[in-house]
Amino acid sequence: MLTIQNLFRNAYFSIKSISKKLYRSCAILVYGFTVFAMILLKDQNFHGAGKNQASAKNKIVQDGEEELQPDHSKELLPSEGSFAMACQSILDEEQNQVRDKIQVEISKREVTAVCASIETSSCELQKEPLNPYGEIVVTEEDYEALCRIVQAEAGGEDEHGKVLVAEVILNRVLCDKFASTVYDVIFERSGGSPQFSPTVDGRYFSVTIMPETIAAVEQALHEKDFSEGALFFSARRKANPYDMAWFDRNLKWLFQHGGHEFYTLP
Repeated sequence: MLTIQNLFRNAYFSIKSISKKLYRSCAILVYGFTVFAMILLKDQNFHGAGKNQASAKNKIVQDGEEELQPDHSKELLPSEGSFAMACQSILDEEQNQVRDKIQVEISKREVTAVCASIETSSCELQKEPLNPYGEIVVTEEDYEALCRIVQAEAGGEDEHGKVLVAEVILNRVLCDKFASTVYDVIFERSGGSPQFSPTVDGRYFSVTIMPETIAAVEQALHEKDFSEGALFFSARRKANPYDMAWFDRNLKWLFQHGGHEFYTLP
């Protein structure tokens, strides 16, 4: 009997040392081994029972009293299925740990993917300029004035050059240092001098507004802003050198497109 118990004990500790990859195969072998062991135990109990009956009949009589011989053949055995339950418990614990690790890895990857998506979206928004002019109220008078000043100032520029001139007007509307409507910005004066020369030399009133100019104004009002906050523009080749010297001395140069250079306040 001690031999069988030792066999159980050795088998149990051997199973604990088996690699995780062999647990499933181990479980099948354990169940087979358990059935075989139970058969041996029952057979041992059967033969032990015969011995118990024989020993019960052998009585020692001392001083007229009957005393039964102590029966040492009965020994405590582990309950049926306890070995298999122990093995199954080990397997279940390992499987739960594996599932937990997998779930943690999945959660980490999901969080990483979400963070990467947010960072990508943020970078795309930063690369693509947004339109800041949605809050400006543009009346019919404002719209016609914007088309006329763009045609007069940038009639010889490409579409993007026309868009930039329109955006300078719109940037001034949003800036508290200038008038608050498109029409008033166009006809505003500073120190008695007009801000846009076509309003005094007659070109503003005489131009014919072309379809490409209207398209440029629409783009400036509703699409991306590429002006970089420009509040001034000037054609250096046509401008008075004194005026250009003032631009260079008092303003911040931003960029040049076509025949115009664009500036903002320092």
